[in-house]
Amino acid sequence: MPQDWAGESERDRSVQSYTESLLLPGTGGVAGEQLPVTLLLGPRGSGKTTLLRAIGQWAAAGAVARLDLAELARHDQGPVDVLKAVAYDLEPRKKHVPHISLPAFRLMCAALALELDCQDRAVARRQLSQALAGPPSHWLPHVVQVGQTAGTLAGLPSPFMEVFRVLPTIERVLRHGQVLRRLSRIRRASAVTSALDILVELNLAYHSASAEDRAVTERIVCGVFLQELRRCYVRKDWAVRCLVLLDNADNQLGGEVLRLLVQERRGSDRDPLVVLAMAGSYPRALQDVDFGWQYAADGYPGAWGAGTAFDPQEVTAGLRVGRLRDLTRNEVDQQAKEVFQSTAAPPPRGNAGARWLGWAVYEITRGQPAATARVLGALHGFEPSAPWEERLRRGLKPSAELVHGLRERLLPIDPPQGLRPALARAAAAPDLAQAVVAHWLQAEAEAAAHLGQEFRAFARDRLRTMHIDTGDPLADGPPGTPHPFLRRLLLSALEDPAALHAGLRAEAEARGEPGLAAYHALACGDLAAAAAHLDAIFEQDTPEQWCAALCRLRRAPLPAALSGPGSEPWEQYEALVRHLREDTVPRLRTITRLLAASWIAPEPADDPATDRVGDPYRDPLGDPYASLFGEVYARYHTLAAAHTERVAWANVLQDKAQQYKEEPW
Repeated sequence: MPQDWAGESERDRSVQSYTESLLLPGTGGVAGEQLPVTLLLGPRGSGKTTLLRAIGQWAAAGAVARLDLAELARHDQGPVDVLKAVAYDLEPRKKHVPHISLPAFRLMCAALALELDCQDRAVARRQLSQALAGPPSHWLPHVVQVGQTAGTLAGLPSPFMEVFRVLPTIERVLRHGQVLRRLSRIRRASAVTSALDILVELNLAYHSASAEDRAVTERIVCGVFLQELRRCYVRKDWAVRCLVLLDNADNQLGGEVLRLLVQERRGSDRDPLVVLAMAGSYPRALQDVDFGWQYAADGYPGAWGAGTAFDPQEVTAGLRVGRLRDLTRNEVDQQAKEVFQSTAAPPPRGNAGARWLGWAVYEITRGQPAATARVLGALHGFEPSAPWEERLRRGLKPSAELVHGLRERLLPIDPPQGLRPALARAAAAPDLAQAVVAHWLQAEAEAAAHLGQEFRAFARDRLRTMHIDTGDPLADGPPGTPHPFLRRLLLSALEDPAALHAGLRAEAEARGEPGLAAYHALACGDLAAAAAHLDAIFEQDTPEQWCAALCRLRRAPLPAALSGPGSEPWEQYEALVRHLREDTVPRLRTITRLLAASWIAPEPADDPATDRVGDPYRDPLGDPYASLFGEVYARYHTLAAAHTERVAWANVLQDKAQQYKEEPW
């Protein structure tokens, strides 16, 4: 089985095809058009790094640079260091790519790296001339190129061929930027002196305390880098373009590099760079209206719709943003099939085969890449006699190492004190935002002011909550709805979930929210109260609305006793309904059995009319082989038969029964 399936899934191949369309000559847009920087957003564990590595390996025959910006930031590297690392990776000779030589860029980087005397310009010039390799005739033309780039940044109308012609003109046209004003004061004593002076001035500006001076210098460096790349590709339309892969671009360094690239490539001639950057959050440096940033309550730009190819959204000139989707059911099936065929285990019941395993894993992980890979990988580590369903149940016990490891992998690194416990308690409700009105959060927020702010920031950020975004909010839930697997991990961290649900039930009752109170009543084991609520609202609204209310309740989290190792669905079902008596009102008895069976049973095939209730949570482990589907089917028919005089109700209930006629996989 390919590790993490990096580059193998349809999702990854779609991103690779998009990248290939930009790399190949004669593709990627209108001739002469600048190729955009592509920013790909994905939450923790979405496979960004492994995908980038796979694309890098696929493109290794050409000019490719792959950098981890988090690693560079840990070593206090800046944007110029990133460009130097890119240049280093692009310069080796490759087939189908022109020889890439960047002498002016290399010279400028070498000049910036020196520690020059900032008090005596003559001494600084002497230090610089000693450090530069070869006679002035070797490096003077490259400094001319640096001067041209500075002139372009200053807004000069045309390039100049000699430094001593550039500098006096800059003085007349520049009106902003300290470093550029200082450059304009350099006079022509000689071409060599002027050249040394411009490098000295850039060096001092780069190492100054002024952020503006340093930023202008970085822009000049980037401009020289791009200009030399263009020169390498002049009259070489046959050539494959250069690929730059940037991982962890959500830190400060990543934001500065992306902003620099987008800014310097705007309005300039087309260069051969294809830039693909991965980020776990939207870089702060790009959260600017000049770069297309618009805060929207419905999430980030570039949503990837189901069944479509990767097609990032252009948010501003030179920048596209896309979001990395979860794996589809078909993609999980493919991975599960390899595990099924390579693992010694008894066959699933009823000859369900590999398709059953793919369904079960997908229902648990909902295609979350890291969770899917680790859950499938954990299935190997059991004795050969262990049934598949027991492997899943034991691997996903709250105390299991797999659960602990995934919680560490998917939740934020080094969270503020108290945030993780608060998130775990908030996960008792389908929407994290519901915790805002909970008494426990209000009390804790009063004791620690930062906690309430951090909690709200987490709940509002769809990348941190890993919010599913299929384009249908009725199916995905409101913005604060966490990914179903993340919710499972958070719930597994609770020491006493029943007590928490009981408290939330009491608060919902006090606020006059009977539906939410019934939800928490069922989650803490009070089936009778939840069924009584369904019975009370029967025929109050349309049959579709009643079935939707039932759907909301049946998605309440199952207690560990109902889905843990060794649990038998029918035994658990009979124990739940044991309180029913012979004199119980027939409709209430039927509704109680219907609710109990459908709560333990897995979700049937989706019915858009009744099942899209803003809660994507699933738990197939209560009844992994859908043995209670027949009971649910029968109870729907019993309820329909008792209401044949109400045609609409009878028809809808019979249709709901059909959902449970076939196995869900």
